[in-house]
Amino acid sequence: MRFRGLFSRTKRVAVSPRRYRLVSFHGGGVVTSGRVLKSYRCGIDDMAVVYLIDTGDEIKYIVEEPTPSENVRRFYPYVMEHIAYTAQPLERYENPLDFVRNLVMEAVEQLGIADILGSDIRVLMYYVLRDVVGYGIIDVPIRDPNVEDVTVPGTGVPIHVVHRNVAEPHWIPTNIVIESDEEGARYVQRLAQKCGRYVSTAFPFVEAPSPEKHRIVVYLSDISGRGPGFTIRKFPEKPYSITQLIHFRTLSPLQAAYLWFAIEHGASIAIIGAMGSGKTTLLNVVLSTVRPDYKVCTVEDVPELRLPHPLWKPFYTRKSYTVGSVETDIDLFTLTKLTLRERCQVISIGEVRGEEAQIIVQAAAMGHASAFTFHAGSINEMISRMTSPPLDVGPSYLRDIWVVVFMLRTKLGDQAVRRARYVWEILPERVDCDPDAKSIEIVSPRFRDTILYKTVFEWDPRTDSFYPNTVDELIRKSFRLRQIAAMHGYTLDEIARELEERVKFLEELVREKVFDWDRIFVQMKRFYASRRIRIRV
Repeated sequence: MRFRGLFSRTKRVAVSPRRYRLVSFHGGGVVTSGRVLKSYRCGIDDMAVVYLIDTGDEIKYIVEEPTPSENVRRFYPYVMEHIAYTAQPLERYENPLDFVRNLVMEAVEQLGIADILGSDIRVLMYYVLRDVVGYGIIDVPIRDPNVEDVTVPGTGVPIHVVHRNVAEPHWIPTNIVIESDEEGARYVQRLAQKCGRYVSTAFPFVEAPSPEKHRIVVYLSDISGRGPGFTIRKFPEKPYSITQLIHFRTLSPLQAAYLWFAIEHGASIAIIGAMGSGKTTLLNVVLSTVRPDYKVCTVEDVPELRLPHPLWKPFYTRKSYTVGSVETDIDLFTLTKLTLRERCQVISIGEVRGEEAQIIVQAAAMGHASAFTFHAGSINEMISRMTSPPLDVGPSYLRDIWVVVFMLRTKLGDQAVRRARYVWEILPERVDCDPDAKSIEIVSPRFRDTILYKTVFEWDPRTDSFYPNTVDELIRKSFRLRQIAAMHGYTLDEIARELEERVKFLEELVREKVFDWDRIFVQMKRFYASRRIRIRV
């Protein structure tokens, strides 16, 4: 009797429930025929299971979602239609997940299907929440903390992911597929709307942050030969802390103390490496070690950095989408110039790609501490690109970059790891007698010069160890530490004690598993407060 009541009720609630189609994914034969490398629960309410499967030919990321019964499939469109007609925009609610849960229960009661569904309500709830609040068919990899990137190479092709625990291959296929261009265009439009943007034939691609601050790029088939698609670069809900990177062996405690001490004393630090090597993660860590009473200004295209400092001022670029009138773009170059008027101690650019490089090195020449990331596979490549158009940074300004850190994503055993492979120091022009110095010849349309640099830290992949591993050896190798001593009136013994105290401080936090930035920041404030009289900056 209640089942018959469904249709009389839904005439005023559901106009066309058939437009909603429940899509679920299951591993089937892949899970049973391949070798399971790893499996774990994921997704909303942990109701899905992820399998990493070695099929012999390749590694696959298999999503196993709860199996919807016939009743779940039958009533899913009616519940979706009810929500579409009754719900306000989800952005208005502090907790949209709980709000939609209540709407689902309300719909089930009003439609009179609670008794028919029984325990299947939980499965129905999963799919409605996944498709209304979450990311639909890719909600599981988006919620999976082990997934770093998600991409659609084209319609009819499996979605691929980058998994934190899989070193090779870099991208691995899933069992999730967008079947048609029409379906892909709808999904791309939905992703753009989730970011508060709109994609159309006039503007066929969009790059924007998601509500969770992931970096999303979507595009239509107008500019893609394989149909609509997207790439999502995920960032952890809470950025990794300096103690976590030490715990992961991405950095040694001595390396961390060195970078912390250098940025505090006005160093300009460049972090280079390939895409996905951990450059932005390390940049966030270095900036987070800045003294609690310093002002930090960051400039980014897409918000990725998150600092604990009360005096952190983030600036973001703005792109104009006007047609036929004057554009009012606010780019990295404009914002970087703006930071010079902020009287901040540290300036950072999330990623240097163009003429803003000239401003960041000038800031270093003016005495600002600075840090930035740059796509390059070596220090030679970095210097070659920075001295060539369109960056055109002069060699004299390049020498104001004190430290270059080369990040590497590599395979160690069966695990994918990230390591600070090298830490180099660029030397001033007058330092030409250091036996450890190496030279890079600059030959560009505008410049002919020689840049000297030396290796301060090096990671040995055979032993997974960092060298040097003692403060005395570090001071012997580092020109910039001796320069800090001369500039600030330290003796080398005082710098040695300073570094040893910082190493001890960091190792103690790692031992006590203090990985949360809020707790670390409190400890750092106490660290400075206890030695305020002795600090000379």
